[in-house]
Amino acid sequence: MFQIIINQAGLSLGETEAINSLFSDYYITENIIDYDYEFASILEIQFLKDKSLEFFDFISIEKWSILIEIIKNIKKRRGRKGLKLKIIIIDVDKLNFKNNNENEEEDNQEIIFRETSFLLDHKNDLDFIKGLERIEITIENISEIYEFQKLKEEKEIDNKKINENFKNRINGNIESSVIFTFNEINRKWIRFTNKDSSIKKSK
Repeated sequence: MFQIIINQAGLSLGETEAINSLFSDYYITENIIDYDYEFASILEIQFLKDKSLEFFDFISIEKWSILIEIIKNIKKRRGRKGLKLKIIIIDVDKLNFKNNNENEEEDNQEIIFRETSFLLDHKNDLDFIKGLERIEITIENISEIYEFQKLKEEKEIDNKKINENFKNRINGNIESSVIFTFNEINRKWIRFTNKDSSIKKSK
């Protein structure tokens, strides 16, 4: 499954066409969403891919670099009111159930295995661009990040909880979901957890 979903508010026709043209080899869906009036525009890009495929095998590094330049230009055109950007990588798994059902689609159920989000809402151009450029590094290290998370959770949950997680996965729920936000002081992406009371708003 290879799909790109573009959700946007306030982008120009030329800007959306530039993104669509870049990913013309993929199945693309574009949606107009509601405004967040704190920002001039909103851009959310969802990349849906098979979980066994590395992100930069799905999207080449060349295409990614071009996308980053397009987004930089969009941000610069928005001035002080800024651009709210969200990049979402959705890893899709397929469970093969062997039963007497002749319906092949039901025997090969696609579920969301993992969802990784990068939220960038800094209105300062320098902070925004630094964060944008450093998404790539976090994506390249994402497997190690999830492996660390998995090891940590295994120490905290008992066998009953493990069974519940497996049942949730069969029912099509997200097994693992992580949101990253950019820390402009340390110049790095940090994991946002439910323990945080709120995502810090950029000034």
